[in-house]
Amino acid sequence: MIDRRRIRPARERGDVALEMVLLAPIIIFMIFVVIQFALWYHARHVVTAAAQEGARVARAANASTAAAEQAGRDRAYAFIDALGGSIVEDPSVVVNRGAATVSVRVTGTAIHIVPGLRLQVRGQSVGPIERFVPPS
Repeated sequence: MIDRRRIRPARERGDVALEMVLLAPIIIFMIFVVIQFALWYHARHVVTAAAQEGARVARAANASTAAAEQAGRDRAYAFIDALGGSIVEDPSVVVNRGAATVSVRVTGTAIHIVPGLRLQVRGQSVGPIERFVPPS
C-alpha cells in the first residue's frame, strides 16, 4: 500500500481550498454584475415601450391638450405597472403636447441587485398629433 501523503509535497496541502476561498467571491460578483446589466437592459426596453404606448394614447385627435397629456401619462404608468412594475423603480412620466407633436419621456431606475450600483433608464417617444385632413 502506498502512502499518498508522501507522494504529495507538504507545502501544497490546502492550496485548492485557498484558491476557491479567494476566487469564489470574485466569480460570484462577476455573475451578479452580468445579471445587473441584463436587468438594466430589460428595464430600458420597458420604459421605451411605455413611452411609445403613452405617446400613442396622447396623440388621439379627439382630446384636449390637458386630457390627452393626462391620458398618455396614465397609460404609460399602467404599462410600466403591467409589464415591468418590479423592474423599474421610481418611474416618472412627462408628457408634452404641442400644436403638432406629442413627446413622452419616461425615466426611472433599474432594479438593483449589486449594492451601490443604481442604473438610470430613459425612454422617449415623439410623434405627430392625429388630425383629420379633408382631401382637397
